[in-house]
Amino acid sequence: MPQSKKKPAKSRVMAHAKFGPMSRGDLPEVARLITLAFAGTMENSTTWVKENGSENIRVLRDGKSIPACLRRIEMGQFFGGRSVPLCGIAGVATAPEARGKGHARRMMEACVREMHDRGEAIGGLYASTQALYRQSGFEQAGHRCIVKVPVARLLGGQKARNVIVLKDADMPRVEACYRRFASAYNGMLDRSEYIWKRVKERPDSKYQGYGVLDERGTLCGYLFMSQPRDSNTGRQDLQLSDIAFTSADAGRQLIAFLADYEPMADSLQLGGGPLHPLLTLLPQQRYEVKLKDYWMLRVVHVKRALEARGYSSAVRGTVDLDITDDVIDANTGRWQAEFADGKARVMKWKGGGRAGVTCTIRGLAAMYSGLYSPRQAAAIGLCSGDETALDLLGGVFAGGTPWMTDHY
Repeated sequence: MPQSKKKPAKSRVMAHAKFGPMSRGDLPEVARLITLAFAGTMENSTTWVKENGSENIRVLRDGKSIPACLRRIEMGQFFGGRSVPLCGIAGVATAPEARGKGHARRMMEACVREMHDRGEAIGGLYASTQALYRQSGFEQAGHRCIVKVPVARLLGGQKARNVIVLKDADMPRVEACYRRFASAYNGMLDRSEYIWKRVKERPDSKYQGYGVLDERGTLCGYLFMSQPRDSNTGRQDLQLSDIAFTSADAGRQLIAFLADYEPMADSLQLGGGPLHPLLTLLPQQRYEVKLKDYWMLRVVHVKRALEARGYSSAVRGTVDLDITDDVIDANTGRWQAEFADGKARVMKWKGGGRAGVTCTIRGLAAMYSGLYSPRQAAAIGLCSGDETALDLLGGVFAGGTPWMTDHY
């Protein structure tokens, strides 16, 4: 059985710290923390805090000081074809003079408890240090890679047609196209307004959208692109903040559209998984894929997380899960999960007998996303169980390698 580490006693420094929303008067100090954590400017950090809204910023108070802060992002994440309510965490910052005292851990544990109290199913983040977030129940759950393709390697396919320039009025059908595309891949975000804004604009660049229409006039593919230019050579690089398509023909049209930049552009760069579907459609398989990040997942509410996710309708069965969660007591204990018709029914189990699968809340996250099969998770100590139960749970969570286009 995976062992749960005993929590260290809280230090005297942390004894009176309180976690909650920021107030208007906290703006200068929160902006200072963000500036020092991410090497920005006070002006940009102040703008970032204002634009994100004080209702979404949380601070840890230790007396009159604010040693740490973070930002909540309410959105969704696709697993098994269904959008699971997700609270994304970003902008985690600790004052340099307050580091090493356990403030960040205390803040993250309080944040996770707040998520559970609000009824949120899962939490997610990109980690600068995995050790901190693992202490709060997060675990590696999927990939975000940077893909680089020589533009010359895009040549040789079909010619583009039915390409339009996207305007603000087109965003509803862009978002609809994205949802059709993203729901097919475990880990893709069900984007909020905050994420969509990042698709169209970043502090250092803006991205122009182009779309592909099918014979009925439906938007079946699109991309958002910037064209940074080398001041010495005059050559361009094509940077995609997003690309999605719902048919092979639409994907090939987007490739042909990008190939037309070959006279002036050297490379194409985009974010995605270890095997982005665009790569399979390339006329030549010559590209570079580098891991940028493992994003992390936290199962905040066991019942809601398991019941919100989609499953294969071909899998049917019942698994007993014995879960340990050092932060959220309500998650700890024996759960019985029944899977049928693409759905799960989950209840706390008080009966006797031996659990089919025993795991920590971190182990559940890694299996829930599909990053590791239960047998693989067992090999690295994230779970244990009898072979029949492990295989059934493996069939339940199967769905391809989880990945994400977005960084938040």
